[in-house]
This record gives sequence, C-alpha cells and structure tokens, in this order.
Amino acid sequence: MSFLTDEEINALTIKRMIFHVVGGELEIPVLLSEISPPEHVDFFLERIKSALSGNMFRFTELSNTERILRLIRNNADTDTSCFTEQSTFLANDFQSHHHTKNASMGVFFLFELHALNDEKLFALIKYDNEDVVRYVLDAEGNEFQVPRLERFRESFVKKAEAMQKIALVRLTADAQGGQVVVRDRSKRTNISVYFERFLQVQRVNNTTDLSDKLVAALKDVFKKHRDLLPDDIRRSGVNKIYETLHHGAQDFNTDEPLSLLNQIFGPMEEDHPLVKSFTRKIKDLGISGESFRITPENIPKPRKRKLETLEDVIVIYDEDNAPDIQTMEDGRKRIVIVTAGLVTDDIDTGKNR
Repeated sequence: MSFLTDEEINALTIKRMIFHVVGGELEIPVLLSEISPPEHVDFFLERIKSALSGNMFRFTELSNTERILRLIRNNADTDTSCFTEQSTFLANDFQSHHHTKNASMGVFFLFELHALNDEKLFALIKYDNEDVVRYVLDAEGNEFQVPRLERFRESFVKKAEAMQKIALVRLTADAQGGQVVVRDRSKRTNISVYFERFLQVQRVNNTTDLSDKLVAALKDVFKKHRDLLPDDIRRSGVNKIYETLHHGAQDFNTDEPLSLLNQIFGPMEEDHPLVKSFTRKIKDLGISGESFRITPENIPKPRKRKLETLEDVIVIYDEDNAPDIQTMEDGRKRIVIVTAGLVTDDIDTGKNR
C-alpha cells in the first residue's frame, strides 16, 4: 500500500512550519520561532512530495518522536505555544544524536501538513546549508553593466541532495503507531544509525521480505511477458532471475528498476510492457519506493529445475542431481542421467500431452 494516494498527495498543504539551526559546530541548536503564516509553501511542498517515495518504517514502542508529534497533533490547534515548544524538544533530541565534528551545518525543519479531511501529517527534514553565490543585475543598467555578486552560506536550494534526511509521518488514529517514510541521503538503502535512534523506528519490510517480494515480482512479469523476450531468455528466464540475483551483492531501488531488468531479461526501454508491469507489481506487493541491498544469502535457491525438449520429454531435478547435457555434432542435445536406480517407470496418468 502506498503511503499516500495520488488524491491525497494533490490535497497536501502546509499548515505550520518551523526550523532550528543544527550541526557539528554547535553544542546545542539555535532555536527559532514558528514561521506563521508559512512562507514559500510551493517550494517546500515540492521538496516534501519528492520524498514520498522512500523506505517504509514504523515507530517502535515508546518512541519519543512519536509521542511529541501526537502532542502537537492533539493540542496545537488550541495551545498556541505547543507547536514551537514541542519542536524545540525534537530539535534538541536530533542535535544530541547528530552532534559530531563531521556533522554538516544546516537546519532541522518541522512541518505540519494537512491532507484530505484535514488529516494531519508531519515532515521532519535535516536540510544542509548550501554555499551559494548569486548575481544581481540593475534593471535600469546597460548591457555592459558589472553584475553584483552576493554570497550566501545559509540557503535552501531546490536539488534533492540538499535534503540530507527526511521523514514523513502519518500517525494512526489510535493511541500508538504510525507509518514513517524515510529518505536518507547517507544510506539510501536503509537509514543511518543516528537518524534511526532519533526517530525510534524499525523497518516494515526486512531484507528477506524485500528479496522474496522482488523474486515474486520478477517471476510474475516474466510469466506475463515471456513471448516478448529473446529466445534464450524465454527458455530459461527463471534461471536467469536466480543466476543474476545470486551473482553478487548489489543495491536496488524500486523506482529505478531498469538496470536490474536489463541484466535479467536483456535490453529494453522504460516504456516496455514488462517494465510497466514490474512497476505495478512492486506497488501491489507494497514495496514501491523501497531501496535495499540484494545479497545472495537472502535469495533462496530454487528447489527444482525443469528441462523440456521439443519431443515433450520433461526432466525435473535439483541442482545436486543435474543431468549432463552434451551438444552433438549435428547440433542436437544428448541428455545423460546417472542414477542409483529407477523408482517409477509407468504410464503417465496425468493430463495428455
């Protein structure tokens, strides 16, 4: 299931916003006041929406971050000091986990968002400072005027890399729990240790779950689009799936599947029917937007393999008892099976072939 539907995404608005200055040069955050009403909402909403595709987490029991966000959700409309006060607790907690000499300077943002039916969501963002030089021209000047250059260190830029970490939070209506989508620039396939400790979350899908669902999606699209694939892939597509995934560890982003699909099924473009089917299947399996590391140890070996000849001869075997396939001079194949003994030699009573 997606974190938000397209309809909910289109309805998102920023109700409240505040930021505090954090980073390695500070012992404690520089605390600021709420920006009310929110400013430059189009700019920040675009940044927030760009992070809706990320890794899914849930709050652990007794998460302090969840507790504070629930206080804001329940009390900020009636207590004018609640949003600012509680955000300072979050900023101090973030700084305590983030405070190292190598920690980049930036700001800790807290946004209260509203979706359909005035549902409240939250965005927590560590935004890095960017060193920017801009030029200013005199509107009344001539074409050979000397531009004025201005340098800014404390600035917010559009590029996604400036958002070092972002967590989008959707609390449940109950007393505890909620969905958290995380994009962490320093660890795209998971979450950095200190950000995990600050949020107090655990991943919804572990690496084994993610690997199992990936294999299921790959098998599904191979079955649906087998006829569109090259002959060699058509004959042994499932084998190619396992062979590729067992080849070595690699990072995989479900939003950018083309590289892996090309490794398995051969060159194809983004508009290929198999690619479109894969994107839909990943969404159906609930892992759209997830990034993770594929490791061979998490990919189970298939229990059985199957050979089928043009003469309707079928051989089913496991890898430890593979037949010997020899190519003859005329191009035909000889299949040699060495066995300790026959168990069955009878008429096949199954479906006639």
